[in-house]
Amino acid sequence: MLSRIIAAFCIIDDALQALGYKDDPQAKTPASAILTLAILAAMELGGKHNKALALAKDLRLFTY
Repeated sequence: MLSRIIAAFCIIDDALQALGYKDDPQAKTPASAILTLAILAAMELGGKHNKALALAKDLRLFTY
């Protein structure tokens, strides 16, 4: 599952860059990380965002 999460993050991050999206300078977490967590919750965890956040914390995916 970890490799799928990393692949999803890379695809999302590249897509946002290709679209010219810029994160707000005040944002502490990039949009690509938030979107990755939302997709992880939807695809793997039955839409449970709290479980996606807990999994990301356990795997130390994002240090923001």
